Amino acid sequence: MFRPEGILPALVTPFTDDGENVDEERLRTLVNHCIELGVHGVVPCGTTGEFVNLTTSEKKHVIKTVIDEVNGRVPVVAGTGASGTREAVDMTKYAKDAGADAALIVTPFYLKPADRGIYEHYFTIASKVDLPIILYNIPQCTGLPLPWQMVEDLAQIPNIVGVKDSSGQLSFILAVLEKVREKINVLCGHDEIVVGALAAGCSGAILASANVIPDIWVKVHDHIKKGELKQARELQYNVQKIA
Repeated sequence: MFRPEGILPALVTPFTDDGENVDEERLRTLVNHCIELGVHGVVPCGTTGEFVNLTTSEKKHVIKTVIDEVNGRVPVVAGTGASGTREAVDMTKYAKDAGADAALIVTPFYLKPADRGIYEHYFTIASKVDLPIILYNIPQCTGLPLPWQMVEDLAQIPNIVGVKDSSGQLSFILAVLEKVREKINVLCGHDEIVVGALAAGCSGAILASANVIPDIWVKVHDHIKKGELKQARELQYNVQKIA
């Protein structure tokens, strides 16, 4: 089964100058720009892609366009999360039918369910859609942290293959790595701590700034894989301000 790794840009969603429609030409240009600079996958309709501000038809258009333009060159991880379970199931089914390699699904937001509700949300989606799923923890946006204990439980579900953490808390990443690193992959989603997260054992990173400097992050990833920590640190220092 697909396991997420490497550097994956969280793609922005370009719109036409009048703001009325997704700019398909610019989106395709962005996809090719990132692939040409060595990324290991792309993520449409994530937080950086402003999925919460897109209509359902716009999200489907973005996902379909990205999959078409990628054309199998790298994996496509489609952002299909929603506050409601039914909508998340429907979007995840669409992503699978469109040809996505996996789905990135954010913790339910706004109504802030208790732990049982979080588990049931992810369990229902994973049960209804046979597609690799990456859990997504971004408490500064959802208002609700995904407990590492919950990740440990959810990692038992066969098609849950990874977790993306954008909290910026290395303590959370290390707790998750200790518990589930043999079962699922852990990805960093916080640009300011990439070197620390990769050095700790993360398999990769899904990053907003990889729209702009994907080649730098690919070099950081490669340095860490080779054990070249000094070179990776220097690159992180050089881009820390823009990150």
